[in-house]
Amino acid sequence: MKKLPRKIITRVLLYIRTLEGLVKEKRFLVSSKQLSEITGLSDVKIRKDISNFKKVGKPRIGYKTVDLKKTLENYLLQNNTVHLVLFGVGNLGSAILQYPGFNRDKIKFVAAFDVSRHKIGKKINGVGIYPVERAPVIIKRCHADIGIIAVPKEQGQEVADYMVLSGLHRIVNFAPCSISVPAKVQVRNIDFTIEFLSLFCDSPK
Repeated sequence: MKKLPRKIITRVLLYIRTLEGLVKEKRFLVSSKQLSEITGLSDVKIRKDISNFKKVGKPRIGYKTVDLKKTLENYLLQNNTVHLVLFGVGNLGSAILQYPGFNRDKIKFVAAFDVSRHKIGKKINGVGIYPVERAPVIIKRCHADIGIIAVPKEQGQEVADYMVLSGLHRIVNFAPCSISVPAKVQVRNIDFTIEFLSLFCDSPK
């Protein structure tokens, strides 16, 4: 499989989400120009991105939305389902578990972990909440791919260490702190405060 740059992968995931909406609207065909109008990207860039995959679409006719969506998904995910686990079932963690975009064919939460005795044993959106000490066994049993940190910053590094010890090599960190992990572990830090301030500072004055 051809290795794609991260920027292209990010755009392709945007195309998939857009196509998903078009399929729900029962739009059977879509052109690169229409995708451009929805995504805000140039139609030239869209055509070039899609050309990385097997030949799809016809000139002046467009792409079949269902076929294009399947082609892009299958290429990136190889028909796999991404299994997620969550650490921290507070306000943010609970909101993440209830997000309707998860627990579909391609992305699925398989477990959540917390230290609160009042939360352990319960379920949110069908996802069971377990004590943290059971994480290594459950992560291995469920073949988890990505761990999500949604704990206060004081516990961020401790949770990251536990995730690494549990065998996770991909982490999304929502805790407002930097975490240190081995070189083999990939981390994506998502800090809402930084994102909001960055958007404000980048906006035309």
